[in-house]
Amino acid sequence: MDSPRFMDKRQLLAICICFCLMVLIATLTLGVQPVYVVRLGADAATTGIYLAFNFLCVTIGNVAGGWLSDRFGQRKRITLIGYLLWIPASLLMTQATTVGTIILTSGLMWLVGGIPIGALNGIIGLSAGANERGRVFGWVGMAGGLGGLIAGLIGGRIAEEWGFNSLFVLMAILASVMFLITLYIRNVTSMPVEPQPQHESKDAIVVTGSVGSLVYLLLIANLIARLGPTTSDLGRPLVMLQLGLDATGVSNAIAFSAAVTLPLPLIMGWLSDRIGRKFLLIACFGAGSLGVLLLIVASVPWHFWFSAALVSIVNASGGVGQAYIADLSEARLIGRSLSLYNSSNFIAAVIGLASAGYVMQAIGINATLVLGAALLFAGIVILLYVQPSARKMTSNVVKAA
Repeated sequence: MDSPRFMDKRQLLAICICFCLMVLIATLTLGVQPVYVVRLGADAATTGIYLAFNFLCVTIGNVAGGWLSDRFGQRKRITLIGYLLWIPASLLMTQATTVGTIILTSGLMWLVGGIPIGALNGIIGLSAGANERGRVFGWVGMAGGLGGLIAGLIGGRIAEEWGFNSLFVLMAILASVMFLITLYIRNVTSMPVEPQPQHESKDAIVVTGSVGSLVYLLLIANLIARLGPTTSDLGRPLVMLQLGLDATGVSNAIAFSAAVTLPLPLIMGWLSDRIGRKFLLIACFGAGSLGVLLLIVASVPWHFWFSAALVSIVNASGGVGQAYIADLSEARLIGRSLSLYNSSNFIAAVIGLASAGYVMQAIGINATLVLGAALLFAGIVILLYVQPSARKMTSNVVKAA
């Protein structure tokens, strides 16, 4: 039997810093920039389209990054190219002065920004053994939570004091930092072999050389459930602005939720390595459903903080879901499978944010939030049907270039 395989700590640290900075930029895009779009004259529907277009672009970039990584194996090089393109794309947003141009330039930034996400996830999936995948993805998720916390603390204040163009310049600087950090990350390739690992996840199954039905079932459950938080993502800033709160108030809600949930990815990842991943995903979707419903009665800032914290638990479960996908995937397809899983989050955001504004205009914000909570519950029901029939998994030999 193979002995347990552990990821190099320096490699993990470098990747965690990159994901921290990427989530920082993403949180500024999702949580603070909508205020800029509204001030440029966008209504609820147009604001939803702005957010949806960003997610559509990052989905395309993410899938492309995962496919290119599996196809050519040069994950590090693909990541570096993505960061190089990210820098001028961020600076281009400083020239946007209308709703249409900010939508297009922001989408372009995330089109190239999705490439390193897919490539780096492939490196993580191949570097971490089945015995520690939950913990490794948990560290990455916690790094992302830290990025969200930092964005919540500084994003609104920077925008209010120095203008939104200063945020776009900051994004370009952060992309440059990620490029430099990635120079110290080793490329990883894999070759599947037959021996099985000594320690294996409770949920791992036998793989057959192709993406299996359980992987697709998990992707569908995640896609449907992730539609729910999009109603909160759009509804929360709109409701807060209606109550007279400014960009700093919106940013504070993001910061509070990020601070509360910061250690959760690591804790949940550690638990998932020991008690199984499906139960934790169900619990996280349930908490998110309660958070969406809480927005219906929210009237003071701390209500929005608590709601945002509950909904962010769904995002904190991303590492558990990624580890689960890696358990169910063959080594040679792991980059593709992880990019599909991450893309299911992005696709849910595209569908949810593109339609949420129109739905809110048609049936009202409260009814839309009830629908969002119901979608999270539907994801729980589908997860119940993910029933692995065995606890073995094809291992692989990992080669660091």
